[in-house]
Amino acid sequence: METKTKIMETLEQLQDFFVNHNVNGWAERTGMAIRQLQAGMKPSSALHDFIGAGMGSLIDLYICTDNGHSLNESEVEANKELEKLTEKILTMKNALQ
Repeated sequence: METKTKIMETLEQLQDFFVNHNVNGWAERTGMAIRQLQAGMKPSSALHDFIGAGMGSLIDLYICTDNGHSLNESEVEANKELEKLTEKILTMKNALQ
């Protein structure tokens, strides 16, 4: 499967996760990356938001009701799923460099 297609599929999964857990800011950022890829932007440029560490970064995100997020499963399970999706998208982004 083409790299761009894999990235888009993973971003769509990530966006669905964010929508389902009421993580609105990241749902919009992910949607923007999907739209940029659809418009022909290079994957490395479209994934620019999905880098870094620290406050406000994707790897800093923690899903819990205290943060205003919706939980359909346990907090532990939600964050395990987020970790898998985050790792997947960051691995693909790093492979582009």
